[in-house]
Order: sequence, then structure tokens, then C-alpha cells
Amino acid sequence: MDDFLQFHPLFQTKLRTIFRELRALGWRPKIGSGLRTSGEQAEKVRLGYSKTMASWHVRSTIGILPLNKRSYDVVYGNAADIVDERYGWGGVATNRNFQFWKDLGRIAKQQGCEWGGDWTSFPDVAHIQMLYIEEAPHTTAFV
Repeated sequence: MDDFLQFHPLFQTKLRTIFRELRALGWRPKIGSGLRTSGEQAEKVRLGYSKTMASWHVRSTIGILPLNKRSYDVVYGNAADIVDERYGWGGVATNRNFQFWKDLGRIAKQQGCEWGGDWTSFPDVAHIQMLYIEEAPHTTAFV
């Protein structure tokens, strides 16, 4: 089964490129966590692995971005936690300066994704996400 099929087609394309570039560096990337149900996300929050229910890992999460004073875009997203299959989140990978995390962050950002390793309040070095817009701008903030 193709682990990428759970994601939005645009994010799939980004993930395939990220994986190809990581493999070219000798890494063995795999998706450690992809899309989740609200219940699965609630458990991640309860265990302290996540700080929010408004996660792009959850398909129903949406955001609203103001375009100007009268128009809004509804934003959707996808997120994936990517690890090297040899290490996962353990051993040398517990160090946030592990080279795999640096390579993942650099390559993900080159592909227009946000990297959780850049977050200051709750760094998440395995996490990448991408936002996308599939609707015309709204004239109100109500969806």
C-alpha cells in the first residue's frame, strides 16, 4: 500500500520529492504518523505528544486566513511525521541536532512545507506540514 495516498495530492507530490532527496543522502525515511482521527489526536494531546487538537494531522482541521478587510481564505492542510526507519524517535534520533532532522527540515522547506523543528514553543523535528487552499475567497469569516 502507498502510504502517501492518505494525503492531499499536492502534499503527496511534496512528500515523494522529500523522500527521494532523503534517500539520495543515504537515509531511509518512512512516515511515522500521517492523518489521524480526532480521537487519535486527542490521545496524542493527552499523552503530551501534541499540544493542540487543531492539528493538520486531522483531516477536519481548517483555518481561516484574512486576505484583506473583507475577504478570507479557508485553508486546509496535511501533516506527516517522518523518521528514518532505522532510528524512529529513539537512540541517536532523540537528539534534535541529529543530521536526519536537519536534512528533513532543509528539504521540506525547499519544497514549501513548514518544519516543526523551527517551532520555538514545542519543537517537533519529525513533523512537516503543508497548507493549501481549495476554495475561492469568502466574503465573511463564516464557513
